[in-house]
Amino acid sequence: MKKIILSLLTMLTVMFSVSCFAHTMPESELFLRGVGPKTTLAQVKTIYGEPAKKDAFKGDGVRVVTYIYSPLFEVFGRTYAEDTSPEESIKVVGYSVKDKNITTPSVFAAGMPYRAVDEKFGPGEKFTDYDGRIGYIYSFNSGMTTLTFYVDKNDIISEINLGTDF
Repeated sequence: MKKIILSLLTMLTVMFSVSCFAHTMPESELFLRGVGPKTTLAQVKTIYGEPAKKDAFKGDGVRVVTYIYSPLFEVFGRTYAEDTSPEESIKVVGYSVKDKNITTPSVFAAGMPYRAVDEKFGPGEKFTDYDGRIGYIYSFNSGMTTLTFYVDKNDIISEINLGTDF
């Protein structure tokens, strides 16, 4: 009986480890033309120029500034609510890109088949979000940072989304 339990525990541990480290995507894929986790909103402006619109939110202990370049591309910065430093010094914690012309370093973009990402880096963890969208998520830094490829019904990338807990 002990051998069966030990074998089962070993098998579950291996399966868990494989699922956690199944992909081979490097952290460099988190950056779009140099914009990614921990860059500043000032660096975003240097690369993409002035945003078409800015949104700001302060509440629940956080301050969020969103640079909206188009309905297809937004960059989010976050700090503590009491932080009064200029918005340009706020660190990037996420982005949402649906623009076919903005790519990851491996040239993945909206409009491409997700299969290409899977073939290069292995499968992301498939999930369905609260809106019913299907996504494939890749985790970094013990899940503190994620890169998600949302897909349409034909598994074509419709959005690439960076999220961090920094």
